[in-house]
Amino acid sequence: MKETAFIRQNKEKWAEYEEMLREHRHDPEKLNELFIRITDDLSYARTFYPHRSVRIYLNSLAQRVFYNIYRGKGFPMRRLKRFWTDELPQLFWEERRAFLLSCCIFFLAFAIGVVSSVIDPDFARIMLGDGYVDMTLNNIKAGDPMAVYKDSGPFGMTATIAGRNLFVAFQTALFGVLASIGTVFILMYNGVMIGAFQYFFIEHGVFWESFLTIWIHGTLEVSAIIIAGASGLVAGSGLLFPGTFTRGQAFRMSIRRGLKIFFGIVPVIVLAAIFESFFTRYTETPAFVRAAFIAASLLFVLWYFAWLPRHKAQTGAFAGSSAKAELAPDHTKPVDFTAIKSAGEILSDIFSVLRRQFGKAVRVLVAATGLFTLGSFGLSNVEPAMTFPFRDVSFWLFDILKEVDLFFFNESVPYLFWGQTLLLCGLSIAAFRAIAREEGAKVHGEWKAMLSMLLPAAGFVLSLKIQGIGLLCLIVYPFLALWAAVIYFENRNPVLALSRCFSLLRWGHGMMLGFFMLVLCYLMFAFIEFPVWNLALELFSWMIPRSDGAMEAYRSISTAAASMLILYFLYFLTMLGGALQYFSGREAHDAKNLYRELEQLGGKRQIRGLARE
Repeated sequence: MKETAFIRQNKEKWAEYEEMLREHRHDPEKLNELFIRITDDLSYARTFYPHRSVRIYLNSLAQRVFYNIYRGKGFPMRRLKRFWTDELPQLFWEERRAFLLSCCIFFLAFAIGVVSSVIDPDFARIMLGDGYVDMTLNNIKAGDPMAVYKDSGPFGMTATIAGRNLFVAFQTALFGVLASIGTVFILMYNGVMIGAFQYFFIEHGVFWESFLTIWIHGTLEVSAIIIAGASGLVAGSGLLFPGTFTRGQAFRMSIRRGLKIFFGIVPVIVLAAIFESFFTRYTETPAFVRAAFIAASLLFVLWYFAWLPRHKAQTGAFAGSSAKAELAPDHTKPVDFTAIKSAGEILSDIFSVLRRQFGKAVRVLVAATGLFTLGSFGLSNVEPAMTFPFRDVSFWLFDILKEVDLFFFNESVPYLFWGQTLLLCGLSIAAFRAIAREEGAKVHGEWKAMLSMLLPAAGFVLSLKIQGIGLLCLIVYPFLALWAAVIYFENRNPVLALSRCFSLLRWGHGMMLGFFMLVLCYLMFAFIEFPVWNLALELFSWMIPRSDGAMEAYRSISTAAASMLILYFLYFLTMLGGALQYFSGREAHDAKNLYRELEQLGGKRQIRGLARE
């Protein structure tokens, strides 16, 4: 075909493609079809017109299509602005009863803290600790009751305080999933503690100085605690009051709305940390300046979280209830094993698979936990309470997990390492079988698969000897999970699978998935450290005989079983992520699906782009 005839035949089609790219009509199916057709035309032009302008034009057009498929999304500034100016105020207005309830719970607890301190002068020591009380008493005697805010550098202090307060606020919101019971407990605890804290200064005659110092940052900080409590109450409301929705639908909606409220207070918490670190230390500032600062903070909170939502509701600025917009579709889309996916898409697929295979996953996890509990405590050569000693560690960062290797390397439990390695092998196979069922692929024989998983599982266990849980989750675990997936799905020798693993690994995806697992790990173990777990243990303690050591054994066994259930669950999710990483990496590296579609190009029976029967 002559070049002019080739151009005349295709110019209308190319013009349509250019218009679609200019108008940003980026329908995924259309872009996929467009990319295939343009590359097909480009291949023809490179073969028959290698030195002509039509080849340069088609190459440029193909590059533009490729860019539109694989480019990263720009930062949605307009969407962000709408969130702060419209969505969040509307959410505050629609959930105003939860805010009022959270406020009442907090101030009731605050009053309880004050009254308890009046009745018992040592109550502050119970809530604040002897060390803090003694230090503050020494500062009061020295004539500088607020000296505690001057001890640390402002920058490090900001990061520490912001991190701690964000975690407490997130914990308050997150524990709303326990039918809001956890949120109420945290609100009560914080209210009682702050009440005792404030009365402690009143009791020692330094109320005014403490008020003008503490509430510079406390106004925003306490407001954030109350709003975080409201977000937890909203998160749990769907479980308690589903209305016309199913309980599952209502719970998903309420969780999403509760998290939106939490994200709305993140800047407030960070700002409070900055105020506490940089401004609170200047106790010599005139009283009227500090009082004005406190008043300005209070006015801002009342304006944005109370007046603005009411004003917008009264002026008709809200287009209607946002509750229905929060409802996601009931069905879950089948996992596409032939697509190149981002870390977010892989993460979504992990929970999609988990939802469909939930019953089987629960049975496997409970069975593994039961075998661990029976084996470890049955073979232990010491008392149950001493088999896995749970020491009191600092409730901050990853100290909770610093002795997790005791569940895998313990001198009092013979053969624990090998037992755990075999259990992890079984969990790996269960995770990969779940993926294979989703894909419709062949399932390997159990014994062969068990043997092939020994090296990756042993690698997981041995890696616990490395100091630093963050390093393990971000780098080591995603690699080991992908290695195991390559061994299983390609039926390769574990040693030979290493080179294939390196060719498929995408470090950015692995680190993002590892970071998510790291955060999830910390939050789930925080539950074990939190008083709610102790309350749960107390709830069933009446069934335990009152013999010597029985209660200690009950607590130790229950806590060890819960800890291992969490670890096995996280391992199961990691293996699912490794398998989904494998399929995405395989398509990026091998492009089998792309070649298959190119081979089928022109084979489909179509009329003007529509399928023909």
